[in-house]
Amino acid sequence: MGEVRATAPELSEEEANLYDRQIRLWGLESQKRLRAVRVLLAGLNGLGAEVTKNLVLAGIKSITLLDHRNVTAEDFSSQFMIGRSDVGKNRAHSSKAYTKNLNPMVEVESEDDELLNKDDEYFRKFDIVCCTASLSTEALTKVNNQCRSLGVKFYCGHVWGLFGYFFSDLIQHSYTQELPTLPGSKGGKAGPSLAKRPKMEDHTSAVVQKMMTGVPLSRALQVKAGKAGTGLDRKTSPLFFLLHVLLRFFDKHHVDACEADREELQKLRDQVTSDLAVDKERLPDHRFDTIAREMCATCAVVGGVLAQDIIKVASCKDPPLKNFFLFDGIECCGLQENIGR
Repeated sequence: MGEVRATAPELSEEEANLYDRQIRLWGLESQKRLRAVRVLLAGLNGLGAEVTKNLVLAGIKSITLLDHRNVTAEDFSSQFMIGRSDVGKNRAHSSKAYTKNLNPMVEVESEDDELLNKDDEYFRKFDIVCCTASLSTEALTKVNNQCRSLGVKFYCGHVWGLFGYFFSDLIQHSYTQELPTLPGSKGGKAGPSLAKRPKMEDHTSAVVQKMMTGVPLSRALQVKAGKAGTGLDRKTSPLFFLLHVLLRFFDKHHVDACEADREELQKLRDQVTSDLAVDKERLPDHRFDTIAREMCATCAVVGGVLAQDIIKVASCKDPPLKNFFLFDGIECCGLQENIGR
């Protein structure tokens, strides 16, 4: 299942009316492909809720909500699908009704189980797996490798305060892209001189087929400093090193880092930068000021970009991000890093 399903079902009249605005935005064929895609969303925290909302409103075929954790008071700071009466109940089951009400045409299932308990037969039921749960690096890479072996596209992401990220492994992904062309121009040749260039209305476009290759999370996280284009270099964002530190903190303590862990994070920073063969000054102390518990505003941004990327992949239209998206809430800036290419 290396490619999202090529055979897309016809839309009913009711579906065509419901998705009319989206059809005009990205086309009928893209919407039909989207209506064939089955997604597994593991981790109904704030980020997971945002991704779920956007995918269901876009009109995928089905989504399965998977979470073994119960609702706590802490969830109310970012998870909008649950109510006060849900405290102590399973997060996936408690989020199902809200999700279903967003778009009754999307099939919604919920399961109370851990992602690591699932076998190959289970993952084969999906086209895309998205994990927003708090998991160790070992667990994330295990699930990623499991999905990759089955041809199932994989996403994972998380939010800490004003910082958030997501990673994608699309294996082999084919998509179409509309590119501007000039009348009479040929690929690889320079356009006409400025004086002879056609008017704006003479510009045309052509739809081209493109292919991109993903890399597994294990490979991306093993990349160290090296020659530009193959390793971490001066252009690599400090946010990527911050992500390494936060993942390592969870691996060590089995809980997400928060404001009280600044001193421990600084110690891990020294270890991480040494392991990656980069100067520790590449990750200055002030970067840890953004780290806190999950915040709804950051979840909205990261979840929106993550869902949009999944929609691009599902519809096979336009290039998706590759392969890390990193968001800095202080600068209100998101960027992508192509690591391990």
